[in-house]
Amino acid sequence: MKQLLELCGDTVDWADQCIQQVESTYHALADGTRYVYDRVSAHEKITEEWIRSELATMASTYQAFATEVWQAIIKQTQVTNQQQICQMTQLAWVNDSLSFLAETNVARSQHLANFQGNVELWASAHQDRVNMLEKQLQEVLLEIQ
Repeated sequence: MKQLLELCGDTVDWADQCIQQVESTYHALADGTRYVYDRVSAHEKITEEWIRSELATMASTYQAFATEVWQAIIKQTQVTNQQQICQMTQLAWVNDSLSFLAETNVARSQHLANFQGNVELWASAHQDRVNMLEKQLQEVLLEIQ
């Protein structure tokens, strides 16, 4: 983060509330990523729903971080050329974030489609079994008569 803000030159005031907010969001993003990584590395039992929730939270935090960095850079940057470089970097971050969210949505949709297919397959097999039992029941009733 410091390298990116150093593009602004020596005008960065590290006591500025905007810069402190960027720093705070950065640490939240880093801590959240580390938390997910540590859980997976420790081979803890985690659910797909939990990991999806954590990834959605991290994507949201990432978007906030990218926006805050962009705002801080624009506020601090005086040279138009440097502003354009920073804005292009910001745009790349936003596009990365959107791509991540799009991929997450595609994966969720595929998961739901697979689940629906499994439920339909189970329901079909269950209905076939019910039909077979009804047929056997009818045959037994005919034999009794």
